[in-house]
Amino acid sequence: MELPQADPASTLSMTPVRELSRLAALLRYEILDTPEESAFDDFTELAARLCETPIALISLVDDRRQWFKSRVGLEVSETPREISFCTYTILGEEIFEVPDALQDPRFCHNPLVVGDPHIRFYAGTPLTSPDGYNLGTLCVIDREPRRLSAEQRDTLERLGRQVIRLFEQHLLAHRYAEQAALQQAMLDSASSAVLVTRPDGVVTSVNPTAERMLGHSEQELVGHQLTSALFRREALQRRATLLSNELQTPIEPDFAVLTAPLHRGRREMSEWRLRHRSGADVPVLVGVTAIHDEQEELRGYLVNAYDLAYQEQLQLRLQQIAAQVPGMLFQFHWRPDGASCFPYVSEGVEQIYGLSPGQLAGSFAPIIARVYALDRSALLGSIREAAAELAPWHIEHRVEHPRKGLIWVEARATPLQQVDGSVLWHGFVTDITVRKAEQLELERQQEMNRRLLEALSEAVIACDADGCLTLFNEKAKQWHGTDVAPVPPDEWPTRYQLYHPDGVTLLRPEEIPLLRALHGEHVCDHEMVLLGQGEPRHVLSNADPLYTSDGQPMGAVAVLHDITERKRIERLQREFISTVSHELRTPLTSITGALGLICSNVMGEVPEAMHELLDIAQQNSQRLNALIDDLLDMDKLHAGKMRFALLRQPLQPQLELALRSNRNYAEQHGVVLQLGTCPAVTVEIDAMRLQQVLSNLLSNAAKFSPAGEQVELSATLSDGRVRISVRDRGPGISADFRERVFQKFAQADSSDSRQQGGTGLGLAISKELIERMGGQIGFESEPGHGACFWFELPSEGLAKESP
Repeated sequence: MELPQADPASTLSMTPVRELSRLAALLRYEILDTPEESAFDDFTELAARLCETPIALISLVDDRRQWFKSRVGLEVSETPREISFCTYTILGEEIFEVPDALQDPRFCHNPLVVGDPHIRFYAGTPLTSPDGYNLGTLCVIDREPRRLSAEQRDTLERLGRQVIRLFEQHLLAHRYAEQAALQQAMLDSASSAVLVTRPDGVVTSVNPTAERMLGHSEQELVGHQLTSALFRREALQRRATLLSNELQTPIEPDFAVLTAPLHRGRREMSEWRLRHRSGADVPVLVGVTAIHDEQEELRGYLVNAYDLAYQEQLQLRLQQIAAQVPGMLFQFHWRPDGASCFPYVSEGVEQIYGLSPGQLAGSFAPIIARVYALDRSALLGSIREAAAELAPWHIEHRVEHPRKGLIWVEARATPLQQVDGSVLWHGFVTDITVRKAEQLELERQQEMNRRLLEALSEAVIACDADGCLTLFNEKAKQWHGTDVAPVPPDEWPTRYQLYHPDGVTLLRPEEIPLLRALHGEHVCDHEMVLLGQGEPRHVLSNADPLYTSDGQPMGAVAVLHDITERKRIERLQREFISTVSHELRTPLTSITGALGLICSNVMGEVPEAMHELLDIAQQNSQRLNALIDDLLDMDKLHAGKMRFALLRQPLQPQLELALRSNRNYAEQHGVVLQLGTCPAVTVEIDAMRLQQVLSNLLSNAAKFSPAGEQVELSATLSDGRVRISVRDRGPGISADFRERVFQKFAQADSSDSRQQGGTGLGLAISKELIERMGGQIGFESEPGHGACFWFELPSEGLAKESP
């Protein structure tokens, strides 16, 4: 068959802007020209084996070449981009396959086809970043013409997605390492002593300043209780007594003395005398900060100690410097007749005007001569106005200094009316040239930040500590159809049309991400709908509180990301799955029924040679029926069409029914189902949906348990909730599958040769059903030692025993 001719120019077209963005996305991962890594080699090995090809590559395409991060069956590490097959792959969104390169006009004269490595077959899936850019490919190559099977194409696509996830992990690990190095450098360079402890007060690390201040090396302090090593027992006892009286609760004279105020929401600094290694006392100011992880779980404390002895020395120096007062101190006598003079001028006049005090003894003119010509009129006018109104005088102006050139100065003075009608001024003038430069730079940075905010594709909204909106960037104005308005937070939902994801239920004020962040919460990926422009706009909101440098709340900021298109695509996908499932149901029911009749010999004796094939067909039709049932259940759950008849019922009969219903299936696998302990409680459930969940968990446990083992179903009661557990003795759940257990179509073994069947939807459906009944689901597993899947439901109390 002759292949259609392709126009290389049109095939390889890509807009310059799109290509530059793609290259920027590639460089962001910082993975080009990095050493080989086994984590990536595993994927190329798998791709080669599963697709049955001698060559497999992870290829990254930059502006001039394709570079191989991992390769199997090929010696070279890169090839020019213009001859690469991968250049075609990154232009699309699906697998690019060339069955026979010699018959393809695009590649028949390619050096990689007519020469080494003699490519005849190529198939590559694009490696697409989360923001939609194709960075390269995962490809397989053969020296013989061929085609991939549907299963092999699916496997190659799945492996490609895993490679991208590995890229993301690689980038994240690099960023974490940078942050850890930065934090360590900050600790090492801190001017105060910094000690990090565990939650129980045992020291885990010490910065160099602490070693110098206290005379103890890090090795001498790490592993020891902070208070035992450095604090005087009598001082701890006194402080414990004071805190016990103040907080109305007993405080032990140990590390609790430092942390008790934190538990009451107070952050305070307290003076102590720490024990130096030499035995002397070191006066310090101690502050303690709790360290929490991303789940807000306490991980330890950060203890800062400021050397008060050194601070006292600094204060003395500052007093001496203050006595000198940089700049010019003056006393100026102004008379309406113009006979003005300086009764007193400090030596600092030289720094400001390049003059000596003697030059100003009888005249104001030398200073006026130094003032920048364009500022003289404003300066004289401000003096006359302040003298007439006897108001505090303040002005900034420029001076032509003989040595420094043009400088900025700030003048402040207080005018006092004299008996003769003249005005005596007491004031000072300081050089603010540096401050002016910084102010101009700050204004430039603020303008740049403003432009960046307006250029963002996300909406950015901020408020101050009082809940007054202070910022809507341009995108926020477009999406809300309005700008910042002086309305209280209680009116935000109606003023800005903020709704739940259903687009019908108005958000309550306490549910608004920005207001939650203002109250100290870190909000991540909160979905909501904006109706400010009439059409619903689905957004994900991330919001964080803002604090001043001393830890005081100063407001909050929220960033909104538009997911309207993503929601539309998800809706179309669900509608497609629903339609296909319904369309398949009727013919598949007929096929399954016909196969059942044939296999049961109703239509006549079936030849022995056809029995195995018919049994396989019947089993697979039943599996397809189960998949369609699961797909329809997922569709109903997503659409909110699945109805739940929640009734209060005793739990134990439900567990016994589940065991009876699944016993035959377990016996087929040589597994025994056993009922363990079960408290006499009632639960409010939909019995049919509960049986569906129990059937999923029990059948999975039986399926993955070795023959001869037991699967135990039991229940326990705790804090008003009952936990139902299904424990097996199977291989357990591998670490790389834990995160995907409850995802749709997730299977630990996704290969075509897996031993256990299944749709991969059972656990996802079970999770949805349990959560719709007010519960939660989870699991515990150690590879090689079985798994225990559990779900919890609210308990309605003890069930009444039957008479």
